[in-house]
Amino acid sequence: MTTDHELPDVLGGFDLSDQTRFADGVPYDLFARLREEAPVLFHPGARTADGDGFWVLTRHADIVAAAASPDFSAQGGGGRAGGGSHLDDLPVGVHAGVLFAMMDNPRHDLIRRLLRPAVTGEVAQGLAAPLREIAADLLHDALADGGRVDFMKDLSEPYALRAVSLLLGAPRADWDRLADWGRRNLGFTNRLTGTPDAGSAETFQAMSAYFKELLDHKRDTPAQDLASVLALGALEEGHGEAPMTDQERDANATLILITGFEQPRNTIAGGVLALAQHPDQWQALRKDRSLLPRAIEEILRWVPPNPYNRRTATRDVELHGHHIKAGDKVTFWWPSANRDEEAFDHASVFDISRSHNPHLSFGTGTHFCLGEQVARLEIQLFLEALLDTVAEVRLTGPVVHAPNNKHTVILDMPVEPVPTSPTG
Repeated sequence: MTTDHELPDVLGGFDLSDQTRFADGVPYDLFARLREEAPVLFHPGARTADGDGFWVLTRHADIVAAAASPDFSAQGGGGRAGGGSHLDDLPVGVHAGVLFAMMDNPRHDLIRRLLRPAVTGEVAQGLAAPLREIAADLLHDALADGGRVDFMKDLSEPYALRAVSLLLGAPRADWDRLADWGRRNLGFTNRLTGTPDAGSAETFQAMSAYFKELLDHKRDTPAQDLASVLALGALEEGHGEAPMTDQERDANATLILITGFEQPRNTIAGGVLALAQHPDQWQALRKDRSLLPRAIEEILRWVPPNPYNRRTATRDVELHGHHIKAGDKVTFWWPSANRDEEAFDHASVFDISRSHNPHLSFGTGTHFCLGEQVARLEIQLFLEALLDTVAEVRLTGPVVHAPNNKHTVILDMPVEPVPTSPTG
């Protein structure tokens, strides 16, 4: 394990592989320095499981180009045994190459085309009425309790969980169980520590078993939902790819629960936090709701749910004078790209009227987020409900982040939502 003095000086002692360093949120000052002084940086392995170092890309243009290049694989390659989208290698055939977020083309695109109709268009819009009701009910209960709530636990978390449960077609009787798992785990890891342990492994196994049973049920009793598509859908023929395996179907159902819950959960909370910290922006939105589409994009830019995604170099690549070897890990740091002064005017300013906003919070290239339409809808409907009922959101205590460098996770966000007056 390397120590701080072995890190490049430009990092100022900040180890990007150390989960605990992210307990204060995203290190935006560090990323600004890296964009200026070391936009392509080799970071020592430090606290990675295998001790291997990784390349760090922080500029918007570099990340866009790399994400579009087959030289950087989501699955693995270049002679490396493992792969995937995490700093630590995940085994190929278990996670990498099975989860469609950790899969390369052509198979990735075939699975994406299979699932896309279940998360777009009329299907996505069909979620609007129930989500509007869920948001209104949660806010009604929060205001009825006297105003002081934990925004994450009382509002954002249950809203996001119910939304992804509706999308998947999970029975309402199971929602509490899914919520309990979501509170304990973030994917494979313990939500509170950002690291895997016996408890997080047990919870993940329970989630996986649940979705195997759910998909078995959908095969017998299909419905108009994403789990039914996963259970019964077939890949397009004529592309030389084998049919989807049961392992792929079950594992990707679990993945969709995790990402479909985690990312809206944190983006909505982070967006409302930004509006609470910039009350002039909240009041501007209250006065002019036509700003809402731009506000949603600015929230996405300001609080991207994933700090990084990892790729693996499939061949030797030269980038800004640096030699990236085949098999090297390469990381794309989305929050840094979203504050890049070369891509955004006044990048460090939160501005809900921003018109040019090429943020990368849904990724870019092959792995652009499958559920971006649903995600935008969830944010829109929650903000509309908030605008209908709340005049001001006041922070009443410190905001606590989880120690996690893969997801930007808010654990506690105590607030007082001040209700609107009868006249608005």
